[in-house]
Formats: sequence, C-alpha cells, structure tokens
Amino acid sequence: MVHLISLIVRQPIKFFFFSYTFLAEATISLLKRVLVPHFPRYQSLRTEFQRAYLASASIYLPDIVHRLPVQNCPESKAREVGKGWTGYLVPGSRDLAEFAGGVAAADRKAVVLYVHGGGYARGEARQYLRYYERWIREAAKAGLDLIFLTVEYTLSTEATHPRQRDECLAAYRYLLDEGISPMQILLMGDSAGAALSIMLGLELDRLGLPQPSGTVLISPWLDCSLRQYEGGSPLVATDYVVTANQSVPMMYKMFLGDLPGDSPDVNPLFRPAEGIKCLSPQLILVGGAEFAMQDGRDWSYLCREAGLRHEMVVEWGQLHIFAMGSRWIEPQVRRRTDKKIISWMLACIKSA
Repeated sequence: MVHLISLIVRQPIKFFFFSYTFLAEATISLLKRVLVPHFPRYQSLRTEFQRAYLASASIYLPDIVHRLPVQNCPESKAREVGKGWTGYLVPGSRDLAEFAGGVAAADRKAVVLYVHGGGYARGEARQYLRYYERWIREAAKAGLDLIFLTVEYTLSTEATHPRQRDECLAAYRYLLDEGISPMQILLMGDSAGAALSIMLGLELDRLGLPQPSGTVLISPWLDCSLRQYEGGSPLVATDYVVTANQSVPMMYKMFLGDLPGDSPDVNPLFRPAEGIKCLSPQLILVGGAEFAMQDGRDWSYLCREAGLRHEMVVEWGQLHIFAMGSRWIEPQVRRRTDKKIISWMLACIKSA
C-alpha cells in the first residue's frame, strides 16, 4: 500500500488521467448494456472493466499494475542467484538441492524456468510473485512439488538481442550445474518471455544441450516481422494493449537492433517445420480478444506441421496474458486455466 501511494504521489497528474480514463471507459461499458441491452456481447462486463483498467494503466501509469519497481520483497519469498546473470528462486526459503534427484524425483518435483514479458523493454523477474505462489499451491494439491527460477534479463532499453536469450541460457545451464535433470525442468513465459522461451529451446538444440521436459507459453508474442500490423491490428479494440499499432514496432526495433524481423534467429515463425521438431512439448494459451492471438495460432500451426506435441487453448473473449490469473479474471476461468497448466506440467515430466 505504501508503494502504491508513493506511485500516486509522485505522478498526481498521470494518476488523475488514469482514473478519469478508467472510470469513463467503465461507464461506457455499463451504458451500452443499459441503452442497447439486446446487442450481442463478446466479452463479459468483468472483462470489459479489466480492459478499461489495464488500458488506462498502460497509457498513463504502467508501473501501477504490478507496483514496479518491486520493493521490500523478503528473501524467503524470492532469493537472488546467478553470476554474470541474475535470477530469483521462488520461494527463496527452499534450495535447489531438494530438487536434484534425477529419475527418482522426476515424477514429483520440477523446476520452472520462468521468463517474464513486457515487450522486452519493461517488467521485472519478481513482478509475478503472487502468481508463482498460486501455481506452487495448485501444483502441491496435484502432488507436484514446484520451485520457480525467474530470470532478471537485461531489458532492450539497455541491450539488443541476443543478450536476453543468452541470460536465459545461463540460467538453464545453472540448473543443470546444480544437478537438476532436464526431465525435471519446464520452460514457461508470457508474451515476449514466451518468445524467449522458444528461442532458448532452439539455442539449446544448436548447442547440443538437452531439452527441458515441456514448455508453457502464455500469450506468445512472436512475429517481429510485423505482418499483422500492415494496415493496423483491429485487436487493439478488444485488448488492453490499445497502443499496440504504435508501440509494437518501436519495441521490436529496440529488441532487434540491426536484425530483420523475419530472421529465424529471433522469429521462430520463420523457421521451417523441420527446424522446430527438436523442441519440448508446447502448451499455448491465448485469449480470444488479445492482440497477439494470431501469433499463438501461427505457432500452433507450425507445431502441427512439424509433428511436435502441442496443445492450443483459446479462451473466449479473454485479454493478453489472461492465463496469469489476475484478480480480474473470472474465478472459473482461473481455475480451469491453472488446472490445464498443472496437468500439462505433470504429463510432461512423467513422459520425459
């Protein structure tokens, strides 16, 4: 609460516009239901309120959503690790030695290497702490002992590709060096972090390193060729990333440096199907209303062409990274999605 108040106090004008825009958009959603009650609705009122809140925040106060920068996080919740790269173990009260058991522990203990999103230019490794903790609790109910290693990769405001991928690679090597079997490792990421998870898997194959047991992709943001933005993306009208038509090209430019957007090194959608067969099984979760929906669909099509084990879940009317399961999400959607994620993890480590 103290951090939230400090964010507001430091930027009172932006907070005013954020509040005004949110309330105005929410009011419009309500009025539509009152004035044209029989007009077909694609999204629930709750989802429209969520969109109004997140869209307003993305324009005026993006740090308010996850209270960034993360402060006063006790080591027991997230403990820093890494040399030459930075990551956090969640919970910090546990040690990786508990998970180093090879075949003996492979069907009941797993380490999730998590890569956060934010268009490569924003975000922090600990911003999703409460989501990691929820997944750990849900996994425990299913008999799976989870720990997360989340990577604090260098943002594109400081360095271009391949710095981000290479830091994720360093984190993966760290797990192997700590005695964690690849069959116990799961890759997971949201948005740009999902793209980095795929890039990491492809780099592991190039280096002859073992693949993890499985991968979970939340709203993967993959196609830096910008094909979907020729003439503008209409999905900005249903998602909260309302500035995508302007911000996406800028974010990709910072990340790519001198590389073209259709380079297979950064854009897995431009790899031949034969070139992705090496990857671990892919769970792809996208919202039906999100700006990156086609990226997820295109990746699913490529996986199918490659004969790569995968599953695509499109949740009706949901927004970008809905599968994180924020408090805005309908409880039944959160429960269903969490169940899918945990069951996928279990199936992957048991079949590895």
